[in-house]
Amino acid sequence: MERFGLSRNHSSLRTLPLQGVVLDPYSDRVLSPSDSILAEVGGIVGIDCSWNVAKPTFSKLKLRGLEPRKLPPIVPANPVNSGKIGKLTTAEAIASALMICQQSDQAVAIMSIFKWGPAFLEMNSPTWE
Repeated sequence: MERFGLSRNHSSLRTLPLQGVVLDPYSDRVLSPSDSILAEVGGIVGIDCSWNVAKPTFSKLKLRGLEPRKLPPIVPANPVNSGKIGKLTTAEAIASALMICQQSDQAVAIMSIFKWGPAFLEMNSPTWE
């Protein structure tokens, strides 16, 4: 996504925004449209890691100012985890968060990078309506 000018990568947690939403599949709170202002002000942070190490990675994160949110059940379309509810790529997770926060133009731009991107948006459209 960064290569296409659609995101900014951070090599250190210290460089993350001081406010916003961090997508955390183990959070108690589900991302909702009411989080839109928080996302607009500080951004949406997605942690890019393997699902094999996700639980220990997220349990160690201490991100001041960022509000952890999980996504509602969403069906991935990526070839590796297609159909496995919740096993999203970082791009699918960010696009989902953008759709929930009513920033569909950005979500469509991200998903247009991938052959399966439009199918992902279409199959999950009831979730965002």
